[in-house]
Amino acid sequence: MRTSVARLLPLACLLLACAGVRSGPPPAESPSGSTVVLLVRHAEKEAGAEDPVLTPSGRERAEALSEVAGSAGVSAIYTTQFRRTRETVRPLVERLDVPVTVREVDWERVPEHVEAVAREILSQHQGETVLVVEHSNTLPLLVEALAGVSVPPIPDSEYDRLYVVVVPPSGSARLLQARYGAPSVP
Repeated sequence: MRTSVARLLPLACLLLACAGVRSGPPPAESPSGSTVVLLVRHAEKEAGAEDPVLTPSGRERAEALSEVAGSAGVSAIYTTQFRRTRETVRPLVERLDVPVTVREVDWERVPEHVEAVAREILSQHQGETVLVVEHSNTLPLLVEALAGVSVPPIPDSEYDRLYVVVVPPSGSARLLQARYGAPSVP
């Protein structure tokens, strides 16, 4: 399945507006001084393995993520230690040559993982745009830690949700929700 332009264009405009980008190449810093955090769940994975690779649909979604985030000014990428998260960002890393920070998640200590990742992003990447690829059980908690807003759980069959958290230098964070790539099959 190809990503439809109709699904990408509104998202690209939304991302650029959040970052304060008007035209030209992506800036190194957000002109508004806001920290912009793009958060997605890893792409579709093979079933049955302990550390599965992406399916063909997952590889297509990873390419769609590269198309969407490629012009958003991403200067840092965070993943977990699992192959599915690292494979999801591979096309974007190859496109932008942006460093990837791997933060291991211990399933017995998810709240600690979420707090550490949120704290690191907000302290180390102020005014930048950061992409985070996590899991269905960690992503909603991370959105809440960054935006102060709770979001519903992510169903096992859903891979197309994109959260955009805009954290201004002062005031409350804003949360935007969008979709990218091919629609997830329920």
